[in-house]
Amino acid sequence: MAKNQPATLDVVDVHVGGDVHRIVLGGIKPLPGATVLDQMKHLKAEGDGLRKILLHEPRGGHPSLFADLVVPPTDPRADAGFIIMELMGYPLISGTNTMSTAIALLETGRIPMCDGVCPVTLEAPGGLIQVKADCKDGKVTSVTYEAQTPSFVAHKDVQAEVPGWGQVKFDVVWTGAFYPIIDASALGIALISSEEEEIVRFAKAFVPAARQVCHPIHPEFGDEGPLSFAVLASPLGGSASTGWERRVCCYEFPRMSVCRCPAGVPSTAAAVQLLNQDRLSVGDTLRTISVFDTDLRAKITETEDYHGYKGARAAVTGTGYITMRSQLVVDFRDPLTPRDGLQELMGH
Repeated sequence: MAKNQPATLDVVDVHVGGDVHRIVLGGIKPLPGATVLDQMKHLKAEGDGLRKILLHEPRGGHPSLFADLVVPPTDPRADAGFIIMELMGYPLISGTNTMSTAIALLETGRIPMCDGVCPVTLEAPGGLIQVKADCKDGKVTSVTYEAQTPSFVAHKDVQAEVPGWGQVKFDVVWTGAFYPIIDASALGIALISSEEEEIVRFAKAFVPAARQVCHPIHPEFGDEGPLSFAVLASPLGGSASTGWERRVCCYEFPRMSVCRCPAGVPSTAAAVQLLNQDRLSVGDTLRTISVFDTDLRAKITETEDYHGYKGARAAVTGTGYITMRSQLVVDFRDPLTPRDGLQELMGH
């Protein structure tokens, strides 16, 4: 490629409940690493410019934008691998990123689609994820995924002094990253769209305060860095006969907005917390509802001992839609193009 010629990334945008996921299908050289986790660590250390160009202005800037790089799988059981990129960094597992990546791969023909239930196995940095996509007439009508790495409550009843809010109690649940879960009703915050500004005001104060008192370490993956999320959740509603439901709002530090959908791993976290409190059981399904009234469903499928914790798995179901197929132009003469190893990644 001529030195001054712009490079391009082949990108498909998919939204799930209003959260936009930018799926990179081409334009990046193969990454070194024996596993997708190793490749993620290389990308984080040597090629963070890719995350920045996808998510930051002037090419990014959507209030709830995420990105995924599709890579060849390193596990022979997987159909594809993918690396998750968010404003906070590189989570090991993400639900709506999984759904969106599966939709992009199926609807672009990278993975063959069949009418009916189409099984797909994806390799995330945090392990294998089983996906079942309901497909009809070349479209994915719904997606259910289940991560094979168990989720668990890492800490209970942690308290942090949050400026402007006083003592705030929370649990911390790992479901791909560590998610503090806060009772929104105890704060007097309604989880509705008109309260977004108040939710952000609280969360921006909460995350730094929570970091001062809690730095969880994963028993398998080790230190994943400081807490980067705040999940506000309502009390459990509904019943076994009518269906369980809970409003869930995920904030990612240091955004000025909240996720547009309940998000997959926060939905799992909300269900696993209730399981740990004996308020839900294996086989129960929790409908999670965002502040924008989009929803997902998390069904607790099994429990197991996981490094001394009560581990659990959940199957999460939602819908998503391709919104754009494009070539993202990367001109290295542009002073707003991030470097951070991007030229090397693109072989330019």
